Amino acid sequence: MRQHVYLSSNFWDGLWIIQQPTCDEIARHEPVLYVERHVSLFTILRYPRLWKRLFAWMAGARSQGPHLRVLAPLPLFHMGHQVPWLFRLEWAIQRRWIRRWADPAPEGGRVLWMDNPMFSCVPGTMGESLSIYHVADEPSAFKESNARIMQRLEADMLGRVGLVFAAAEQLRDHKAQLNSNAHTVWNAIDASAFANEPPAAAFADIERIPAPRVIFVGVLDEWCDLPLLDAAAARLPRVQFLFVGPVRVDASALKARPNVHFLGRRDRSLIPGILRRAAASLVAFRCIPLTERIVPLKIFEALAAGIIPICTPFSVDLRRLESQGLLRIGATADQFVEQIELAVAADTPAERRRLSEFGLKQTWADRWRDMSELIEQRLVPSSS
Repeated sequence: MRQHVYLSSNFWDGLWIIQQPTCDEIARHEPVLYVERHVSLFTILRYPRLWKRLFAWMAGARSQGPHLRVLAPLPLFHMGHQVPWLFRLEWAIQRRWIRRWADPAPEGGRVLWMDNPMFSCVPGTMGESLSIYHVADEPSAFKESNARIMQRLEADMLGRVGLVFAAAEQLRDHKAQLNSNAHTVWNAIDASAFANEPPAAAFADIERIPAPRVIFVGVLDEWCDLPLLDAAAARLPRVQFLFVGPVRVDASALKARPNVHFLGRRDRSLIPGILRRAAASLVAFRCIPLTERIVPLKIFEALAAGIIPICTPFSVDLRRLESQGLLRIGATADQFVEQIELAVAADTPAERRRLSEFGLKQTWADRWRDMSELIEQRLVPSSS
């Protein structure tokens, strides 16, 4: 069996994006060592709540199942997105720690996965047979990053890896300029979460909110169009607007509206049931470099739950789903409000069946089948 080592910029128990579900699916077939996001004293200065993560490495590799282990890296400097030469120096130490927990000689070879350009110095140092750059969005567009440095590191990464998996067509097209082995692998749903309905008591607070309800699920951050959401809530007083997830921006104007309800962060196993209790999912993103090449997970989750996503035109990749009647787009406040009204009016059992029939087919098992075939085509024996 092959072994997969995934160097991630996300915690295993962090927001469930593309890294964890990919590894979770691979582990059904082959062993995986998932290496979590780096944490250092510099991280703690910025995010004090993460101080316990400084000591997570002391537990070694933690088992998450028969073929999946999670490893916290050593708490070194972690300045790869700002000072690449320092990251290269510390990688000489870090890789010894990781290889200590990895299978020393996997029979089928090792596949190395990386989700961030800061790992551009890593390919070729882990005894891998194949290296993969797995990208969900534009790393250089995050405000924490130095865009110039990240773009340079990504160009280096794209020139060194054997495969690129991108979570949207536009993202793939951009990476393919520097690596011809770039492929689109869309986001997908956690099929097990949609197969099991938790007890009704888990949704009691939502049921107390009168219908019709529309919902925003995810992080409310700088890429979200808060003025648009506020305008929609103001103009549709009979529609209840639900927000589920962490809030990282000033949302005081929204919170002041009587038909707006902030429900906080919920366990991901509850998300399907929460979505099913709404008439539409709101994906009101601003069109910025961070969003213009993505198709977010929340779109597929909404469809699997049987409700229509209502989006702003943040990415041209949305047009494909819109043409199939699988989402609605509102470019202005008037259009966005109109699309909410149309979605609420069209929310019928037949429409929910149509949407969920598509959404429930968008599984990580299918995505892994596609990725595995491409890996098989590219895999070569290690020379290490």
